[in-house]
Amino acid sequence: MKPQPATYAERLRGTMSWALFGAGLVCTAMSIGVDLVVWLGPWPAGTEHQRLSILGWSLLGTLAGMLAVIISLAIGGPVGRFRANVGRTGLGLEAEDHDQPPAATVTTTTKVETP
Repeated sequence: MKPQPATYAERLRGTMSWALFGAGLVCTAMSIGVDLVVWLGPWPAGTEHQRLSILGWSLLGTLAGMLAVIISLAIGGPVGRFRANVGRTGLGLEAEDHDQPPAATVTTTTKVETP
């Protein structure tokens, strides 16, 4: 049995992963639908150029959507090992191969007694 997410960040990653997975499915399904309409639709003769243009643009749209999903999963997805930032100094990309070790915690107690 899979453990439940313990923190808000874990729940957010899980929600984002499902949303991105759904976005990939929607992009693919819409592209297939457009392709089927263009390919099998009742088109008059002489519109081959227009049909090829529509097919090409729908393919480019699908590729762009899938690229956005892949980049989103890589940057902030469930793995969370890739980080990207954009600022005035430029674009930064960091990758980690493991999580940072936990920081040590020291607790001291002092007992004060009156004489």
